Amino acid sequence: MPAYRIFAVAALAAALLAPLATPRPAQAAVTPIKVAIIVGPMGSSQTASNRNHADQLAADAQALGATVTKAYSPNATYSRVRTAVAGANIIVYYGHGSGYPNPYHGSLLADRNNGWGLNTTTTHGDQDSWSNHTLVYCGEKALRGKLTSGDGADQKKYCGAGAIAPAPGFVMVYVGSCYTAGGNEPQNPLATNSDARAHASYFSRPMFQLGASGYFAGHTMGIVHDLLSNPDMSYGDIFNMNMPWDVTGAYETSHQLLSGLKVWLTRQSDTPYWDYAFAGDPARTFNGGTSTYTAPTGTADFSAPTWTSRSPKSGSTGVPRSTKVKVTFSENVRYATHMYLYRGTTKVRASVSYDSATHTATLTPSSRLAGGVKYTVKLTSYVRDYAGNRLRAFKFSFTTAR
Repeated sequence: MPAYRIFAVAALAAALLAPLATPRPAQAAVTPIKVAIIVGPMGSSQTASNRNHADQLAADAQALGATVTKAYSPNATYSRVRTAVAGANIIVYYGHGSGYPNPYHGSLLADRNNGWGLNTTTTHGDQDSWSNHTLVYCGEKALRGKLTSGDGADQKKYCGAGAIAPAPGFVMVYVGSCYTAGGNEPQNPLATNSDARAHASYFSRPMFQLGASGYFAGHTMGIVHDLLSNPDMSYGDIFNMNMPWDVTGAYETSHQLLSGLKVWLTRQSDTPYWDYAFAGDPARTFNGGTSTYTAPTGTADFSAPTWTSRSPKSGSTGVPRSTKVKVTFSENVRYATHMYLYRGTTKVRASVSYDSATHTATLTPSSRLAGGVKYTVKLTSYVRDYAGNRLRAFKFSFTTAR
């Protein structure tokens, strides 16, 4: 597996240091209120800044009557974090995010994706190198206590203490972690609409599987303040109250993985940067009720194109040597000519045409194919719809007749 490095978004200070409002009396009480704050290792300067911001959030929560437990780097090992979040009504996480989909591997690695980047031991300070084993990504399988013998060695060694057990109906808040609000890591290409929806859906899924009632991700600690001081306000309106100043595009789409839930995504002015998101039922309130809310009005295409039919079928044998390869897509796409035919590792000369009326790409080999040979068709993620959403790269094979 290729080595990869996950970085979190660094621009936290402006939103995190927003003025804290005077505490307002709660109209309904959720008791007991426990806020657990995790600060994972991100290197010396960023971790120190996160600890400072986390302490400000803790002080505000305590002023509103909550109890606070902390698991800060260099002591944020999985076992200590697991203890800190036990019975928590709100969990706040500062640290690196390892999400999915990503550019590093083609399939979900649930032992390390969509969870928390934590210290392996308490002896490495704030060093955050997974390759040097000072940081470990405890993914969604670790958080749910589902690690198996086939999972990563570090995950089994450092994240194997069992599932976390926050309070029923807890709220998960991610602060600045990559992928959690939809965006990619800053060194990678910008996330498309469908990327953003997938990132927020995958990162939020384990939290709902663990019993969460809401999921927030972004650069604001006003979320925690408003959950505590307005427990009967809808999550949707709390989300709106904490909208970053530079956001003009807000969108609602369905959760990609869990039925009945919404994903709200925001985009900065005139850019495709996704850095503030919500997942869950926007009518839900922190005290377990429901209330009215104002939904986003932006419209956008959040669905990536997929293939709907392939000819020859994958795994076919006895395919005529004069065959043409056809792939039909779920919607009109661009760059469909990025479809290739291989014999082993050798690319076969061919031309590709595209019929926009039927959404079908046809690959025609330049000469008759060899008999009794296995051929592989590959389509790249350069194929995309007119909103820019990328096709998930795929391949399939067939064998010609002798």
